[in-house]
Amino acid sequence: MRKILLIALSVLALSSCATNRVYWRTCPPDAADEAKETGKPLLVLVTAPDCSACENNWCRIFARREFLEEVSKDCVPLLLNCPYEEPSPQCSEFREKYDAGLSPSLLLIEGSGEKIATVPFPYQDTKSCLESIRALLAK
Repeated sequence: MRKILLIALSVLALSSCATNRVYWRTCPPDAADEAKETGKPLLVLVTAPDCSACENNWCRIFARREFLEEVSKDCVPLLLNCPYEEPSPQCSEFREKYDAGLSPSLLLIEGSGEKIATVPFPYQDTKSCLESIRALLAK
């Protein structure tokens, strides 16, 4: 009986941790719905496969837990991996609509779909990137 109780408590502890995790969303409609529900804007990171700048920024800034924890307080993070060669219609449409031709691009978009701003590139480090995002949101 004691083992069952310990297992049950462990599962509960793990499930509560899982609900508090922060992560990049990868489904645009779900992320847009979450942004509308929470009143937060989307923070959209547009990357491309085989993009060295994308990979560099991912490793230095965007994959870091501290970045996601902080940015998730103010935004719903959405990752779009949009190849230049043979892009999906959705990627092409997004790049054109929001003037996100280069990768990486970091955009702030209202839940309604209205563009707030593009976070200026280059992204120096986690702290300066977060400061840029917050400054753009304060305008």
